[in-house]
Amino acid sequence: MRLKHTLPLSFLLFTTRGRLQRSSYWIVSLFIFSTFYVLYTLLIESIGDQSTYFLYPLLLGSLTTTAMKRLHDSNCSGYWLLAVLIPVLGPIWLIYQLGFKKGDRQKNRFGTVPDEAADYFKNDLGQLRPGLKTGERIINDVTQLNPVVVAEVFRPTSVEDLRERLRITTGPVSVGGGRFSMGGQTASPQSLHIDMRGLNQVLDFSKENRTIKVQAGIRWCDIQRYVDPHDLSIKIMQTYANFTVGGSLSVNVHGRYMGLGPLILAVRAVEIVLADGSFVRASRTENPEIFFGVIGGYNGLGIIATAELDLVDNVAVRRKDQKMARSDYYSWFQTHVRSNPDAVFHNGDLYPPAYRNIRAVTWLKTTEQPTVKTRLMPLRESYPLERYFLWAFTETFFGNWRREYLIDPLIYLRKPIHWRNYEAGYDVAELEPRSRTKRTYVLQEYFVPVRQFDAFTERMAEIFNRFGVNVINVSIRHAHADPGSYLAWARGEVFAFVVYYKQRTSETARQEVGTWTRELIDAAVSLDGAYYLPYQAHATPAQFHRAYPDAKKLFALKKTLDPDFRFHNLFWNTYYQPKSLES
Repeated sequence: MRLKHTLPLSFLLFTTRGRLQRSSYWIVSLFIFSTFYVLYTLLIESIGDQSTYFLYPLLLGSLTTTAMKRLHDSNCSGYWLLAVLIPVLGPIWLIYQLGFKKGDRQKNRFGTVPDEAADYFKNDLGQLRPGLKTGERIINDVTQLNPVVVAEVFRPTSVEDLRERLRITTGPVSVGGGRFSMGGQTASPQSLHIDMRGLNQVLDFSKENRTIKVQAGIRWCDIQRYVDPHDLSIKIMQTYANFTVGGSLSVNVHGRYMGLGPLILAVRAVEIVLADGSFVRASRTENPEIFFGVIGGYNGLGIIATAELDLVDNVAVRRKDQKMARSDYYSWFQTHVRSNPDAVFHNGDLYPPAYRNIRAVTWLKTTEQPTVKTRLMPLRESYPLERYFLWAFTETFFGNWRREYLIDPLIYLRKPIHWRNYEAGYDVAELEPRSRTKRTYVLQEYFVPVRQFDAFTERMAEIFNRFGVNVINVSIRHAHADPGSYLAWARGEVFAFVVYYKQRTSETARQEVGTWTRELIDAAVSLDGAYYLPYQAHATPAQFHRAYPDAKKLFALKKTLDPDFRFHNLFWNTYYQPKSLES
């Protein structure tokens, strides 16, 4: 199955190896016919009939190879396509096999089940390169845009290991977990890099109190597996379950949850290892300044070692969607979603490049039985179809149009019912392209007060189109106010605009991204909003302080708790200047 990781487009259209699921077959077939129609129409109108002849072998070949892989899913040889030659019964049988019969649920002679993988996607432990000194590693984040050479990688297996290492060393320290941030927030040059993924145990659990205490290196997916048999669910987490709890706490994440907001709302207490190796517990009532500084503090005050989190019931949820004009979304949301007690998840997908239409997607509590057979999200060995979509939407003519008017309407024909844990358990592997060498996919996020929704979307659309930004999607989320973290991105009720875009990796391209990013930051801040900090550090120090007016409180606390500036990363190296605090 390795071929699907390296050549997803070729795998789908031009190879006969492997298996293809029923739903994937339908969507790929739609793509093939729609692409053929677009190319055929363009050639007819621009050149003439004869210019279209070369399209027919491509059409027949791609339809044949995808049909063969579909037959493989039922353990049938591709030679069964010859059944089409049998009058009447042959085509009927073939239509059933290709379009309607379920595939084998186990490995067969043509490969493993498409929805099968051992674990969630993980980043490496640090790369070795020729010329590095003994112990040095290259630490990079998921974008591959921020390689940093660290002096050593240390993975503690106990909190005491971590404390002892900090006590016996004096140099700079950086902290990482899953490393899914996108701006160098997990590393600093020549630092001792602490990889927290060895601290991944559940320490305490109470079904009656609906709480769980975990080590910070544990992933959300691991907690889901632990609490799901007890019919409980994590109260707040990201949409994707690969991230570590400590990493999520350090950036104060949010998800698609309604009636909630930043992760800090679901945290009862944390325990932190400080720069001198001492151990401190913090909550809203115990060391509150550390609690509000360390959550969303980007590992600047200390290393989060454990966290006590709230849990909720794992309920069934039904998907409901509605497409509408962007200008109608705010009033529709206020009427149908904001105060709806049954709304569990919600997001609005704003379609590029016009940004005039939104598809609002809400998952509502239901007493009906889920339509999926598993309580947790099944993991796939690879995601060739998703990778093809990423390529097609960003690199082909009418890619965004096909998504809005052909693919999404087909996807949303179904009204699935999932468990809450299932819908909160996506794997970031589905977003991984086959290569990030010349182009990469990156996130940004902006927050504005809900009343400023229309004003910000107008400015955002104008900036994106003026700079020709290759936007894949803008997902709109809702969040209530942060209770007091020093780097609060939600100082009131806000809409979050999660921007997923594609960029080249050259220095020129990165500089251009910085230019339009600073314009977007100005647009958000002028509306009393903010931007999210786990991404590329394009903001100027002045922009940072306007977006986060309480940052000076955090910096002053760091000077007290980390006077020697041991905890480093790109964020702190960029915006924290201890000497200026002294003056």
